[in-house]
Amino acid sequence: MTAIAACSSTPEPAPPPPPPPEPEAFPARPLAPNRAHEGLQLPRTDSTGVRQTVNTWVTPAQAVWNLRSAYNVAALNCDGAIYEPMAERYGAFLETHTRDLAAAGRTVDSEFRQKYGPTFRDPQDAYMTQVYNYFALPAMEEEFCPIALKVSEELALMPKGGLSEAAPGMLLRMEEPFLAFFERYEAYKAEAAAWEDRYLATYGKPYPYTPRSFAAAPIIAPVAVDANGDPVDPVPSNTGVAATGATVVTDPVNAVPPVLQPQIVPAPPVQETPVTPGATPADPNGATPPVTTTGQ
Repeated sequence: MTAIAACSSTPEPAPPPPPPPEPEAFPARPLAPNRAHEGLQLPRTDSTGVRQTVNTWVTPAQAVWNLRSAYNVAALNCDGAIYEPMAERYGAFLETHTRDLAAAGRTVDSEFRQKYGPTFRDPQDAYMTQVYNYFALPAMEEEFCPIALKVSEELALMPKGGLSEAAPGMLLRMEEPFLAFFERYEAYKAEAAAWEDRYLATYGKPYPYTPRSFAAAPIIAPVAVDANGDPVDPVPSNTGVAATGATVVTDPVNAVPPVLQPQIVPAPPVQETPVTPGATPADPNGATPPVTTTGQ
């Protein structure tokens, strides 16, 4: 009986399989600082570590002119009630320092003429377009505008004749946030490349992005001079729409615009409907005499 019972007993169930391994947690792909676009090309650094921007090694006269350009960009682009005084201060700045600015403009013309000959105006306009686009980099507005506001306050107190000496230092202060941003962006590129080497093949792109896409730079007219050789302020566009066949600078930092400068398509004229005297929404033809009161 014991042998029969042993043969009819139920075997012990097999142990359950081990649980599947927990899915590996992986970090989110790093994002570009200041919500900047992917693939932004940065100004290179030389063998001594100095970043070669549009403001590197400029002459004293060019420093005055580039400071004026940076101030112009801030007066046009910085939004918010706190920045509203900058537009008025910029106009006063041009008036107070007319002589210094005109002298700097003529010196800059001479420097470009000596370097490029009779056709100096095209490379000069191309360079100044770079300067404007450099300071108008959209990702930098939140950091650039507070510094520009502080500089505008100091310029408002500066007496005539002091601009040339102060311009190089003020220009450097205007540029400092850009230089710091470039360092952060290079660190981001290294972190993003490491993330892609580790996770991209396994998990794919975490969100749609297009490498090497560039933010469209604002279309700003090149610097010009009047018949007397005095600087003329660029006129900002109301629409920012490029004409057919126009060249738009798409790399706010490094691109060298060709000779063809950006063009502006003027806004279409507003078709105004003649208004009949005495007309109202209820009486568009003005046929009903207006009601008057005697004040009684």
